[in-house]
Amino acid sequence: MLTNTKQCRWKPNIACRLIIPVMLFFASSGAFPQSSPPYTFGFIPAAIGETDFSFPLIKKWHLDGEVDLQIVTQGSYDIGNPFAYGQRFVIRPWISYSGFKNMKLWLGYARNKKYEIKEAGNYETLERRLIIMGSFSEKLPKGSLFQQVRFETKFFDDRGGVARVVSRIRARVGVNHFLRQNNPQAFLKNPNISYYMELMLKFADKDYAPNKFDIFRQSIYYSAGLTKNLHALAGIIAQMQLRTNGTQFDIYYGPIYSLRYSFTPKARETFDNVDGGGD
Repeated sequence: MLTNTKQCRWKPNIACRLIIPVMLFFASSGAFPQSSPPYTFGFIPAAIGETDFSFPLIKKWHLDGEVDLQIVTQGSYDIGNPFAYGQRFVIRPWISYSGFKNMKLWLGYARNKKYEIKEAGNYETLERRLIIMGSFSEKLPKGSLFQQVRFETKFFDDRGGVARVVSRIRARVGVNHFLRQNNPQAFLKNPNISYYMELMLKFADKDYAPNKFDIFRQSIYYSAGLTKNLHALAGIIAQMQLRTNGTQFDIYYGPIYSLRYSFTPKARETFDNVDGGGD
């Protein structure tokens, strides 16, 4: 979470302007203390890159494994280059169970190494997360609907060196549109256009973060297969995050890109659980 109180001088793009009305809805609905001072905004370009590897563990028990590697870079309130600074590097192993129809359960751990960015007010810290997640998908004509609920507990030291334990609930809903492909010899196989919205609520000590609202995120992306085992994603993301002071929203926006390699061949990959974000 950024702590720099400097006001934004970066002009927001279209994605940023679209996300602000959603924030105003939460504010008017009582999600934030009505006695708070007027909210301010900081606009920060960011880029999220992710590489995932999935593999079977015990087929008869419907158990699979996955390892995600993620690199997040960002600019600052005054620097519009989303690749200017390294924000964090993440390693995230998973175990998943797919024995239910249309439903999948996940158990994961994440190691987030966050780097100091003086120009943006970021401090260096190591954050660890324990994660439980459930996802549900439903077939649609020429597409699919997916929903996800995630509970995670974050362990880290704050800027003052105080050990913090913060729980967070995340809920995501999205749609995949399967695009028509007339040429079976095309380089990109089984392409999709997908988008999702995700809301995150945090539960922290009052002296650290008194508000429950944490992040609202939106993303739209294109994905397709390069081979039967390798799939790629490219898109954009926009998210707003309430800082721990409870009065300023940081608006992150920029490109996302991902590669996923599955040791088991897969005809179509829609990246429903991609974890792109700049928090």
